[in-house]
Amino acid sequence: MKILELRFRNLNSLYGEWAIDFTHPEFISNGIFALTGPTGSGKSTILDAVCLALYGATPRLGRITKSTNEVMSRQTGSCYAEVLFESQKGRFRSRWEQRRARNRPEGNLQDQEHQISEGDTGRIIEAKKSFVSAIIEEKTGMDFDRFTRSILLAQGGFDTFLKADAEQKSRILEQITGTEIYSEISKRVHEHQRDQREKLRLLQAEASGIAVLKPEEVQQAQQELQALKLREKELRKAYDTTQAAITWLSGIGSLQQELTDLSQEAVILDEKIEAFKPEQDKLNRADQAASVEGVFAAFSALRKQQVADQSALEHEVQRLPDLEEAVKKQSAAHHAAEEQKTRAKQTMQEAAPVIQSARSLDQHLKGLTESRTDLQKRCDHDAAAIEELITALKTEQERKKDAQTTLKEHEDYLREHSQDAWLISGLEHIQDQLDSLSTLKQHIAEKADEIKEAESVLHKALKNQEKIQKKSRLRRQDTQDIAKNIKLDQEAMKDLLGDRML
Repeated sequence: MKILELRFRNLNSLYGEWAIDFTHPEFISNGIFALTGPTGSGKSTILDAVCLALYGATPRLGRITKSTNEVMSRQTGSCYAEVLFESQKGRFRSRWEQRRARNRPEGNLQDQEHQISEGDTGRIIEAKKSFVSAIIEEKTGMDFDRFTRSILLAQGGFDTFLKADAEQKSRILEQITGTEIYSEISKRVHEHQRDQREKLRLLQAEASGIAVLKPEEVQQAQQELQALKLREKELRKAYDTTQAAITWLSGIGSLQQELTDLSQEAVILDEKIEAFKPEQDKLNRADQAASVEGVFAAFSALRKQQVADQSALEHEVQRLPDLEEAVKKQSAAHHAAEEQKTRAKQTMQEAAPVIQSARSLDQHLKGLTESRTDLQKRCDHDAAAIEELITALKTEQERKKDAQTTLKEHEDYLREHSQDAWLISGLEHIQDQLDSLSTLKQHIAEKADEIKEAESVLHKALKNQEKIQKKSRLRRQDTQDIAKNIKLDQEAMKDLLGDRML
């Protein structure tokens, strides 16, 4: 077995994706290499990844289950290990994977996945984790215990190989050196030798029970055998002749018995024919009647149909006056319906202007409704703008109040410390502070002007809103009046149409 490639993610202290290609020229040219580094750098993790990918277990932690997984890096949601290896059976890829719910670090552990596939084509050989171990053992020739004792020795596990008994060491060394074929050959040679010895023993036992004859006895036995063969031929010919005669006599007897049976059957048939003669006459007459049965049935049916047609004709003749009267009534009703249809058309033509007017009013009403919707949207927009102005006004008023408070504090300070005014000439920073106060006072004045302007804009907006609301009320009233007028016109049109229909 030879490992060609190793890939893994989030195992122990090695976070993220990792890949090692053992077919790289540097690994192949050097022939031998070592994994070195300080404690905790991840040397054993690489060996754990190989074991996980092949057997779903590690020498340090044993088999990984759904309840415990100490090999997954902390604060991660998934991990996997994948190895590409080559053996006498071919090239294969084995992959083991486990994740948490929704790949979140705090999620519950899910059931692990384990599969083996062909290394060249990628065709999955087995995906059920309970069967993958058997396939791995078949392809590599080693189970987990033998693999960790011969190929991959964990830290502190070398003495396990040294303390193994002779039989275990022999199996492991055979797998390492590839000499297990010689043990198989030796075993088969030993089994073949044992089978051949058993056959030889049986043949010797059979040979010991056979007596050896003298030459004179052998010649006499051969002469007797030749005489018996000639006697056998003569008896065979006599047997064949006798058998043929027996067959011929048996055939004659069977034919005579058949003739006797046929004679008895002929006598019985003659008696039956004599007994059936009266019935034969009846049968002949029935055949004659059957030949004219179809004609008689057709004649009877024609006679019945004629009687039924005559009865129906008499009934229709009796109904004829009533039908003529009904036709006259239907003609009169049809004429009246035609006249009513003509009057209805005239009524519709006369009512067409009224209907057209109603449609125009409906269209005008629709336009007024849309105008009302637009005005309502504008009112809502102006109301929102007014709210924003009010909010800004409140903010400016609060800032003005704070500035006035600050100004008052400074004025009080200046008034309380007016006797220190002579210090102005000696303290330039106080002049700067006064300049700042002047600037602040000017800013307060500007803000006051802005507040007045905002109040003016707010006053105008309120007036505009009142005007818009007034117009909206007037248009709403006009719309209601138009709707009432349309309703009255529709009722009048219905009344007019009703009168015309009457």
